Amino acid sequence: MANGPENPLLSTARASDTSPTIQLHPLVLLTISDSITRHTLRQQAGPIAGAILGQQNGQEITMEVAFQAKLQSNDDGEVVLDDEWFSKRVEDFKDVHKQPQLDLVGWFTLGPATGPETHHLPIHSRISELYTESPILCLFHPEDAPSEATAAGKLPLTLYESVYENATGGPNDRTMDIDGASQSRALKFKELVYTIETGEAEMISVDFVARGGGNATAVEGTSASAAKKKEAKAEEDKSTNGKGKGKQKEKPKEEAIDVDAVLTADDEEVLSTLTAKMNAIRMLSRRISLLRAYLASLPPSYLSDPSLPLIPTPSADHPLPLNHSILRSISATLARINILSPPDSTAFTLESQQESSDVQLVALLSSITNSVSAAKDFGRKSYIVDSGRHQSRKGGWGIGGGMSNDYGSAANAYYDPILEATGGRGGGGKFGVERW
Repeated sequence: MANGPENPLLSTARASDTSPTIQLHPLVLLTISDSITRHTLRQQAGPIAGAILGQQNGQEITMEVAFQAKLQSNDDGEVVLDDEWFSKRVEDFKDVHKQPQLDLVGWFTLGPATGPETHHLPIHSRISELYTESPILCLFHPEDAPSEATAAGKLPLTLYESVYENATGGPNDRTMDIDGASQSRALKFKELVYTIETGEAEMISVDFVARGGGNATAVEGTSASAAKKKEAKAEEDKSTNGKGKGKQKEKPKEEAIDVDAVLTADDEEVLSTLTAKMNAIRMLSRRISLLRAYLASLPPSYLSDPSLPLIPTPSADHPLPLNHSILRSISATLARINILSPPDSTAFTLESQQESSDVQLVALLSSITNSVSAAKDFGRKSYIVDSGRHQSRKGGWGIGGGMSNDYGSAANAYYDPILEATGGRGGGGKFGVERW
């Protein structure tokens, strides 16, 4: 594709309601990222492409899993799929993902932000011919990965659907065929809108990747690192060859590893959590700065100065026009702040303290009740032991008369008021030795 302002492969047709709705899952993004990383570190040549499997229910399409495809060159020098390998791989994925059943819905590759290129057409046409009538093209833009838009949360990829349009006329050309002659139709791509959908199982993979990202290090290419190692070794040999054996430079001793400096699993988890929160706060700060810059660039409102017109015209100092939908969204966001942070913080704090005091008071009453019940059981058992010792000294005791009701009456007179005050006795039952 030429580097012109327009891409001849992009459709100029107006957007319609028949366009599919795409739900993109994170596993597809992880597969694309993994394929690019392996391709770069292994210093492999050629393009990157792969299949995307999902579900299609009418105009709703989900992209759930993906895998990298094996490519080869044909007789014309075009990069195409290895049909035998690709077909077997697709069938394997269908056998694994039966509930729910997944089918081939699209494919991914790398490309510029201006749109698909001509070398993408052979693979797209082959997938459209053998597997699905209109596959979705997921075009990843590696040059946009380090951009500010990506750091702000925008994914560096675009989804396209393939449509066929008349090669001579426009997309809305209604010219009738004459004498049954068919017009030639060209393959075009139309950009689609997508949303990110995450399942519970996918959160495990996303969380694992997020934790590993905090400990990731940059790895240089194999050829570059090997060349640097050879140069360093050659310089070391030159420096040592000119000196005698006794004057050779001693190698520095390896420093001992500090055990305290090694992070444990809990430390890594805390570090990853803090890193995620730091990234979230940083993104929030950027969004707030963007909103402040947008509001500062708007012209003055008639609410602050009645002499101003209702619809001010943009000027050099305030180049942006008024957009009421954006202003309503900002106003709704500001209105929700009171829900997160109540305006009357003093009353909210007092109410929270009262509820906390009530909970602690109930816990204290329960503890007192349990203590009184324990003291009651201890007194009864102590009386049984003392009575047994007293009877054994006299030479024995009767089974039915080993305990006197004097202690039971005294115990009831002492413990019943306490239990009734604390709620420990349901109806003020007698405390004696009848249970024994």
